Amino acid sequence: MSDYPFKLGVITDEVSQDIFKAAEFAKKHGLTSLEIRSVNNHSPYEITDEDTAEIKRAASENGLEIAAISSPLFKCDFNDESAREEHIEGFKKCVKIAKELGATMVRGFDFWASGISLDERAKAFAPIAEICENENITCVIEFDPSVHSSTAALAAELIRKINHPHIKALFDPGNLPFADANTPPFPDAYNQLKPNIKHIHIKDTTCIDGKPDCLKIGDGMVDYLGLFKQLAKDGYSGHIMLETHYRKNVELTEEQLKRPGGTAFTDGAYPASEESIVSLKNIINKALEA
Repeated sequence: MSDYPFKLGVITDEVSQDIFKAAEFAKKHGLTSLEIRSVNNHSPYEITDEDTAEIKRAASENGLEIAAISSPLFKCDFNDESAREEHIEGFKKCVKIAKELGATMVRGFDFWASGISLDERAKAFAPIAEICENENITCVIEFDPSVHSSTAALAAELIRKINHPHIKALFDPGNLPFADANTPPFPDAYNQLKPNIKHIHIKDTTCIDGKPDCLKIGDGMVDYLGLFKQLAKDGYSGHIMLETHYRKNVELTEEQLKRPGGTAFTDGAYPASEESIVSLKNIINKALEA
């Protein structure tokens, strides 16, 4: 395993729907952890007891830990009460799975963008904060172009408004160009979110003629060399997960990027993730040598 000051891992369905293949990939590349999104073509809310047992065995056999469950919490319409309740129940299930697997974080989002006030959205996280406090789990909120908190600045605003120790930030610099191609993911977005960053996803993005797209780590807009130098300086010791989000011979659809997971999403993922993890580790090694 690595000598990095943080824990480097991968989101498993960016490699394979077969958790054993994903775990073997992680071990092969000297990674320390896995993040669970879809497994065996089951979304986080659909993961079965059998899936959970397989995840636990695959992690144990390959000397890996489970960092988080990538739930789609609140990727729904704010005004759809039944959808909100379904997501809260799904979140409870993800928390249960997280605890069984030794994970400490479950991901969440900030409702499909529809002009709902900050106060209303923050109040909607009250039951999530209560669940997390009772179960000693952290909900990490990810900024995403499809939701209200589409940028690091907006996510920081929401987290400050919620103001709860079990609600923190997931920093994914590669998401930013999909919502704001003018603000540098590093250092600007990083500094906006830095006080609350608990977890990190890594993808790289380009923006040509106003159209963002994902590509190999190091070939896009994100200054990952600068980011990793700063993370080392800041003493970040948490998890950093590769979330490749492109394929070598298959183009992911807008809907797949909006709701990632499942067999079609994972098709062609392995070779893209392999070239990206090699590039990512080269960047990290260079940053830590400086």
